[in-house]
Amino acid sequence: MQATRLQQIFFFAMLSGILVLAFLVFQPYLIVLAVSAMTAVILHPFHTWLIKLLRGSPGIAALLAILTFVVLLLIPVALMGTQILREAGELYQEIRLNRDVYLHTIQDAILAPARIWFPSLDLSFDAGVEHVLVWMTQNLGAIFSGTANVLLDLLLGLIALFYFLRDGKRFAESFMRLSPLQDRHDRVIMERLTVAVNSVVKGQLFVAMIQGTLTGFGFWIFGVPNPALWGSVAAVCALVPGVGTSLVLLPGIIMLFVTGHLWPAFGLALWGGLAVGLIDNMLGPYLVGRGAKIHPLWVLFGVLGGISLFGPMGFLLGPMLVSLLFALFDIYRMVILRSEETTYSVTGA
Repeated sequence: MQATRLQQIFFFAMLSGILVLAFLVFQPYLIVLAVSAMTAVILHPFHTWLIKLLRGSPGIAALLAILTFVVLLLIPVALMGTQILREAGELYQEIRLNRDVYLHTIQDAILAPARIWFPSLDLSFDAGVEHVLVWMTQNLGAIFSGTANVLLDLLLGLIALFYFLRDGKRFAESFMRLSPLQDRHDRVIMERLTVAVNSVVKGQLFVAMIQGTLTGFGFWIFGVPNPALWGSVAAVCALVPGVGTSLVLLPGIIMLFVTGHLWPAFGLALWGGLAVGLIDNMLGPYLVGRGAKIHPLWVLFGVLGGISLFGPMGFLLGPMLVSLLFALFDIYRMVILRSEETTYSVTGA
């Protein structure tokens, strides 16, 4: 009995040490693996359709799914990110060189209408605007600084995505064998996480990205400077409950109006109400309503906190952690508490 106990202690001590070393080995690539796994979950229905189309070739189907993903999403996002970084850098340098003129224009555009109702209102935008632009430049620049590291992470991510698509079912079965929970509980966990990933990414984040893109396109059409930069800001603001992209559209409309561009101001207002607003009211409920319903407030703080913690990839990882937290809460409520209630009733207590 003593020998068995000693063997168990030795085994778990060795297992703990190996787990720590394995974590340190994988730690530099955990974000890459997490993003690849989430992308595989999103591409899974398309991958399944390709397997049926090719009559049972999961490897070729995975390659075609990745190629489609790169052409339709990854390349446009990379090009847009480069443009956003360039505009952020130019705007930051412009503010540094023409600080007084630029900030005076902003304050007149924003404070002049407000002072009609609040004559004593006095706000300074100097430090605030510069701080925001420095933060954006630093975080956006992290995506493109160190080209070799970015390309390596991208290559590793695509390789991981291929295996997650091709062998995802095997990975899930391995998880179920290792998990101490019952298989039905493991299935509930995986189903809830799949729903959460699809809900947050294909629902709230996807809708926010579309709204940001349309806002930037509207700024470009009607002559507002730095449309790609402000479109990216609008994508984040779209997650703010109740106000959304109006936090970016209204200052743009006011700026056009104050500078004498009345028809462009009217056109941008019409564009914001129709093109951007309809996306939120029509496409948003269609996508978000089919998944895990997480309040946009938590998604917003998940995005901001994720970027602070994980860097640019936190735009995805932050909301995913929030969705995972709420999914685990639901699993605890549905599975653990229900099991405890069943055990309590069976014992006759």
